[in-house]
Amino acid sequence: MTISDKEWSTILKFYSNSTHATSSPVKPYCAFATVDEDGSPRVAPYTSLILRGNKQGFYFDEQSRQTSSNLERDKRLCILIVKTKWFWIKTVIFGRCEHTPGIRLLGEVGKKREATEQELHSFKRPLKRLKLFKGYEPIWDFMKYGRDIYFDSFEPVKCRTITEIEPIYA
Repeated sequence: MTISDKEWSTILKFYSNSTHATSSPVKPYCAFATVDEDGSPRVAPYTSLILRGNKQGFYFDEQSRQTSSNLERDKRLCILIVKTKWFWIKTVIFGRCEHTPGIRLLGEVGKKREATEQELHSFKRPLKRLKLFKGYEPIWDFMKYGRDIYFDSFEPVKCRTITEIEPIYA
């Protein structure tokens, strides 16, 4: 379904205007789906997604060589954004979910380019407190190149309430 301005505003709210999934333990999880050269699906986790106004985004394209290679050949991308820990804990405790647990964003990427200072700052600002740890440098410090994303449609992830689920043995 095409994305209206109102829906994009809701999507930004769902994503909590977060710059990426690592900025808080309650931010959504993101997975990028592309297609390999032989037509096989490829899914990779990403922590560098930045959603912007005007139905666009940006991410650092240095976490998965295969995803990057796939996007050089085929610009189409599907991003799954899923609520994390607290959503699922609440769902288990109360036996229902009150809203969609996730959203699929579909679109195309632009050419790989050097990130702007603003993009670098937006990405690294929430990670400041992690600089003291050994993993910071090999995971995030080297990132300099990324791609713009132009979203053209979305799909909410459907999740039935627990009372609607039929036994699998029926």
